[in-house]
Amino acid sequence: MSKQAMPYARRPKRLGLHAALAVAVTGAALAIPVDAAVAMPTDYVKQVKADSGDTLTLDGNTDTVTVKDPEHGVTGVLNKHKPGPVPSRMDTNGTYTLTFPKPAAQADATPKVVYKHDGKTVKTFALPHGPG
Repeated sequence: MSKQAMPYARRPKRLGLHAALAVAVTGAALAIPVDAAVAMPTDYVKQVKADSGDTLTLDGNTDTVTVKDPEHGVTGVLNKHKPGPVPSRMDTNGTYTLTFPKPAAQADATPKVVYKHDGKTVKTFALPHGPG
């Protein structure tokens, strides 16, 4: 391989190729709709307030529930690997559990959060439908 300088006649062609490639990549990046990328994550997230005073953040995209109380912050997180129970700090006898539908259930069945007080179901919260 020779280490000679590139002749002047070939330089503009090669530079033109690099410039065309850079313009094509930039144009492809700008072609993505901005509103689709920004709006998607929050469409499947909902916040609800339980009777005990806890705030539940229901995320249907990741099937995750975050339990927060106003005094201490995050109490616990429920997901498919940790379905619960998470004790409520506002209600000493209250717990939250994430329940998933059976695989043979209908396609539109969604996971639910069950709030129990003294072992009895008080209220259930359905997660928003995710993209899948």
